[in-house]
Amino acid sequence: MIINDLLRKEIFPLGIGAWGLGGFAEKDLNIDYKAQIEAVVYMISKGMNLTEVNLWNSEGQSVEILNKAYNLSGITRDELVIHQAIYNHRNPKFKDAKNELNQILEIFETDYVDALEFNSACYKQYDKSEIFDFYHEALDSRKIKSVSVTNASLELLKELCKEFGDKMFAHELTYNFEIRANEDLGLTKFAEENSILNIVYQPLRRNRTAKRNWPLLVELAEKYGKTQNQIILNWLVSKSFLPLFKSQSKSHIDENLGHLNSKWMQRI
Repeated sequence: MIINDLLRKEIFPLGIGAWGLGGFAEKDLNIDYKAQIEAVVYMISKGMNLTEVNLWNSEGQSVEILNKAYNLSGITRDELVIHQAIYNHRNPKFKDAKNELNQILEIFETDYVDALEFNSACYKQYDKSEIFDFYHEALDSRKIKSVSVTNASLELLKELCKEFGDKMFAHELTYNFEIRANEDLGLTKFAEENSILNIVYQPLRRNRTAKRNWPLLVELAEKYGKTQNQIILNWLVSKSFLPLFKSQSKSHIDENLGHLNSKWMQRI
């Protein structure tokens, strides 16, 4: 587990992704609601304690599922890492975006979220100084413990780091076996050098990477007796990245976690 000095919590090497939980951009009324709750409870039982929560995803249904799963899991608030994301898509005005923090605090019946992030588009739609002021206000009132960002440019990441220093927690970004542009742009390296956690969404590209049977992945999977997805997750974790994934299948969850308890981990 990662010991994070800022949060003073142990963070499991893999996080719970919310995209697809309860639907995608819109609420899916045909999902197996109970099965999705049970899947999250199962992931928590395996030690996974960080998840992104946001009210845009599935029009808030993912948040409902996560909250019910937390209540059923028996996990304590001190163990849980709530990483809240605010998107501009459903918030035409900044006051609407700001209000999402209070909504999450009310839904999860907590006094704080561990980290709060705005996606990069928010910095184009709203005044940057307003966002910074809001962060400082929320930090001072202890409604948030730290600051994160999604899909930042290197310039924005540097600005946030300069403004918030050791209160910067994470940069959530795309990075996987097939897409490494954020490494080429210097974003992952800057984060590492400044103790900012690289949180990776779509690390497996919803299984699309494994289906392509890249020769290197096939070779390594055969060599170590692991699946291609396990090879990818091991590689990301060995780089100190934190991949997010979501699954409704216990067998897929077990597969994704199967790279963590073996001697071969970090040998690749």
